[in-house]
Amino acid sequence: MKVYDFSKVKKSTIVLLMTLLSFSAVIAQKELINKAYYSSIQTVQVYPVGSPLMAPLLGLNSGEQLEFHFDEMDGSLNTYFYGAIHCTSNWQKSDIESTEYLQGFPSQRIDYIEQSFSTVYEFVHYKFTFPNDMSKPRYSGNYLMVVSSSQDLSIEEDWIVTYRFMVYESAINLAAQVKPSTVIADRFKKQQVDFNIYHKDFKIFDPMRDISATLIQNMDWSGAIAGLKPVFIKMEELTFDYTSGQNSFWGGTEWRKFEMKNVNFASSEVIDIVYQEDGYNVYLRPDLPQGGRAYSSEIDINGTYLVKNDQASDSDLEAEYVWVNFFLEMAEILESEVIIEGRFTEFFNEPIVCKYNPIKKGYSAKVLMKQGYYNYRYAVRDKYQAQDVITYTEGSDSQTENNYLVIIYMNDRNLDCDRIIALRSLNSVKKQ
Repeated sequence: MKVYDFSKVKKSTIVLLMTLLSFSAVIAQKELINKAYYSSIQTVQVYPVGSPLMAPLLGLNSGEQLEFHFDEMDGSLNTYFYGAIHCTSNWQKSDIESTEYLQGFPSQRIDYIEQSFSTVYEFVHYKFTFPNDMSKPRYSGNYLMVVSSSQDLSIEEDWIVTYRFMVYESAINLAAQVKPSTVIADRFKKQQVDFNIYHKDFKIFDPMRDISATLIQNMDWSGAIAGLKPVFIKMEELTFDYTSGQNSFWGGTEWRKFEMKNVNFASSEVIDIVYQEDGYNVYLRPDLPQGGRAYSSEIDINGTYLVKNDQASDSDLEAEYVWVNFFLEMAEILESEVIIEGRFTEFFNEPIVCKYNPIKKGYSAKVLMKQGYYNYRYAVRDKYQAQDVITYTEGSDSQTENNYLVIIYMNDRNLDCDRIIALRSLNSVKKQ
């Protein structure tokens, strides 16, 4: 047997090997996110069947299904595969095989592929539902749906789109409420989510190690508060009631909105719709910063959007792609960027950065969007710290209507994965 003498290996070689191993470990533990991997992929959506404004949630063994949609703008019909990957509570790939957490096949081919009909911009629409007869989850937890050009989903270079969704159990009782922040300085600007877990008939052996909670406002993963641990532990109750703002969010204001469901008529939020060389252009009425305005209640859909063409029988295939022209009338903010936020930007690789026009004295942006009804807002991003702040452009009030999710994770040592043992949907205004 050949024996290697590592004492003769150069130190630089050892350092290189250790660096490569460390780099591989980092790659393996990267956070898995909502993402379209090519600019040709547009209008990526996931929601419960028939409910496009709802969050992508499934009750374990409930018979519920999610719809997954996306458009590809190059016009060609491609063969793609999809499959679900179980993730940890912090969205890294779980260290278990698909045969453990899935019943059925790890990947399937997308069968619904249709070309657009009578649209200026040609596109191909892809759609599938999950779970189905060929595959369904055995465990609860975080899941990443992967669309790939390869049937082998482990080849990340072939990924086309990735979507986050959650499968939950109702193994324990979860009581929660939204109220103004208990931090005096934030009382009129922020909202706080307090919650308790009751687990009389459910064993939790080590709550501080095995239990964690995540809070999400309006399904915005970029602002989620994760890794929360109980403050008080009783025999059958865990309390998550913080006093220093760890469970608080900016209340914001009601979202700005516009609709372009008919390219022949301008809605109240639209100045004009013009057909130009690059297609339909929708010009929105100029926006103003709202940071100094008093709070006013308006109906919105909390940052999400609805694809809709009022003149079509199938909006998925007949809704036009139009150029939407935004304009925020505001003095230039030095060393910062003004960006546009909303659920429609969730799968963009880069934020929508507005350009300042010194002649018109405002920020503008032009975005290709599918016909429908949209919520959006402006935020200021510091160029050095990359922090998004809405208090100046939008304002913030603790009375604002927002949706929240409270997610309770348990590290199951027998299954070697993180389960979602309870999930609660809340509204800051509607009492439940």
